[in-house]
Amino acid sequence: MRKTLLGILAVVVLLVACTHTVNVALEPDYETNLYYDNELSKVKPAITFFAGAYEDKRTDNTTLATFKQEIHTFNLYSDRPVDEALFDGLAVLVSKSGHEWNDSGEGQVKVNMQFLNCQAERHAGMIKVGASSSIQIKLDFIDAKTDDMIHTNIYNGADERAQAMVGLMSMVEASIDASLVACVQSVGDDAGLAKALNKLNAEAEAEAEPEAEPEAEAETEN
Repeated sequence: MRKTLLGILAVVVLLVACTHTVNVALEPDYETNLYYDNELSKVKPAITFFAGAYEDKRTDNTTLATFKQEIHTFNLYSDRPVDEALFDGLAVLVSKSGHEWNDSGEGQVKVNMQFLNCQAERHAGMIKVGASSSIQIKLDFIDAKTDDMIHTNIYNGADERAQAMVGLMSMVEASIDASLVACVQSVGDDAGLAKALNKLNAEAEAEAEPEAEPEAEAETEN
């Protein structure tokens, strides 16, 4: 009986020891890594965007991501809200692309976000250790004046990296940050979004044009 209990305790200890908690900062350097020669920068005149609703649509949203490496399970948790990290990236992208991001919740275009997926892994090898990750979101661009949908799309970002010998968990964190940058960048590269925004600008310009005054009737000769 005693041996059985000791065996059970050993298994429990092993299981606990093989599950690891990893905190991820989610602090990608958008200022340095986003490029601004993109489709969004071609939209003229400038548009004011602001953050709208956010939903985490993942089946399991208790962690940021989970992966296994041999007998080890790693549960990743974000140190800051994911929507904050993503909306911060959109704010940088919008501003650097020649538009305006309004933190007060007012503007021409409201951006609703759904968080669809996040994956991360660390791969062990004989010579190199690698890490990979991916991020997927859905954005709805809403005309704040009419509440009509302007454009909707799913955006993805992915990263894969490797280095010789020792691969610390910081590799996974760096990979996730890179995936966030790539995901936000894909918004700026969306030609469909740029087309929809140019159409919105054209409609606004047409509404703003004053109506032509009727020509004065020619005076009849007496």
